[in-house]
Amino acid sequence: MLGRDSRPKITDLPMPSKSTKNSPSRRAVRGRTNPRPHSSKVTPKEDLFDKAFRLSPHPIGITELNTGRCLDINDACLQIYGFQRHEVIGKTTLMLGIWPDPQERAKLIDRLRSEGSVRNAEVSMQMKNNDLRHFLISTDLITINGKRCLLTIGSDITERKQAEGALRELNELLEHRITERTAALCTVQARQQLLLQSTPVVLYARSTTGDFSTTFISENVVEQLGYSPHDFVEHSDFWVTRLHPDDRSQVLAHLSTVLEQERRVYEYRFRHRDGKYRWLYDEVRILHDQAGVPVELIGFQIDVTRRKRAEEELHRHQTKLEKLTAKLLTAQELERQRIARELHDDITQRLASLALDAGSLERLCTSKPALLPYCRNVREAAERLADDVHTFAYRLHPSSLEHLGLEAAIQDHTHEFAQRTALAVRYVSRNVSKAIPIEMATCLYRVTQESLQNVLKHAEASMVVVRLLGTSTGVGVCILDDGKGFEGKEARSRGLGLLSMEERVRLAEGTFHIRTRPGDGTEVHAWVPLPDVR
Repeated sequence: MLGRDSRPKITDLPMPSKSTKNSPSRRAVRGRTNPRPHSSKVTPKEDLFDKAFRLSPHPIGITELNTGRCLDINDACLQIYGFQRHEVIGKTTLMLGIWPDPQERAKLIDRLRSEGSVRNAEVSMQMKNNDLRHFLISTDLITINGKRCLLTIGSDITERKQAEGALRELNELLEHRITERTAALCTVQARQQLLLQSTPVVLYARSTTGDFSTTFISENVVEQLGYSPHDFVEHSDFWVTRLHPDDRSQVLAHLSTVLEQERRVYEYRFRHRDGKYRWLYDEVRILHDQAGVPVELIGFQIDVTRRKRAEEELHRHQTKLEKLTAKLLTAQELERQRIARELHDDITQRLASLALDAGSLERLCTSKPALLPYCRNVREAAERLADDVHTFAYRLHPSSLEHLGLEAAIQDHTHEFAQRTALAVRYVSRNVSKAIPIEMATCLYRVTQESLQNVLKHAEASMVVVRLLGTSTGVGVCILDDGKGFEGKEARSRGLGLLSMEERVRLAEGTFHIRTRPGDGTEVHAWVPLPDVR
């Protein structure tokens, strides 16, 4: 990859990264229609655009139309695609394999030949590591040294595409902004103008002191915010006075720290010419002179209003989902309580009465020995069924959780689990508060209950440790077994148990995680804060 000093300026494109003095590319550049005088220096504006080419977060590339050979790309493009510069320069896009379907490139070329330019075309590209990413690209035909070339500027929309998949009702593509472009662009000034008009990124420069007045802003600010560059440059306070009042102090504070941090990224609202506010993503860096003195703030801004609206909509949906989940869990607990009461107060009592009647019948049949075994079996079956129903009712809703607290309820459950399964279960508790709200206690009890059930069903363990520990900020439970463990990605395929536990803890504003690997057992950790220490 070229260094800062050795890489050609954008005003000198196209040029191979390491050409010799007499290479055809250098001869072609010396033969341009309007060559730059040998003794002239790069103007500040040209240097600005060269920096814009290098610092742009969007991938930019120049390729030959007929051969597809790459002439130059910026660092953002190399970083996104995963290539080194020497792997790309001189190679065609088909050789690099970045088009999953070469026919798509052919269609793009046909469209370019007929229309002259393509704006905001949505394409899918294959990275060096074979990942597939999605881009919005703007492409124009330009002429360099007599050859027709493509100037392509892209915007990575992979994350946006994923968000659109999650929110189908928000699945809207960015509006195509199609403007006519001149066909023959062979001078440095034309290429600079094309770069600024084709990208959705607005470039700017501001002073480093005072109200950070705008000293330069690219022409495409008209499309983004409705104002002309003259509006920003003519009035020193134009930019700052149109910041949203709620964002202004924070934005100015961010800019004040750029001199120390060299780079700053922030988002804020800016009043459009139509009076409505647009969300802008702004990334700014400081430009120094040769002596290291700060000269200007150089940055770019992107309209992210659609993304912010999508995030707000997603947040509203998430909030609704959390409320619904909380209601469902509450309803589930209430239904468990109702069923447990009915089993305890009705079914178990009737079974107990049936067992007593069977016992009386057994005593009445002492004179008929042949009937005694049948009577005894009926009585014992009724007693076992009564015990099973009682145990089941307790699992649905343990009364000790409300009357004795979380510590006693978990201890009772682990003891019952050990007796029922014959597994070695060790219970440890320390510093557990007696005043734990029933919602928090129910959450940790259900996590323990579900975890022990998973151990029985999946772990093939011989030993289980249950720890209930209080901290200065809350209380947590850990269930550890010495079973076979599993791959972390298998957790989602094990039914609703783990998801239910995680959701319960999340709604309680706690933390939930699992540590496991094949052959090394499993640890389930759940922690919830107590209300008075949040």
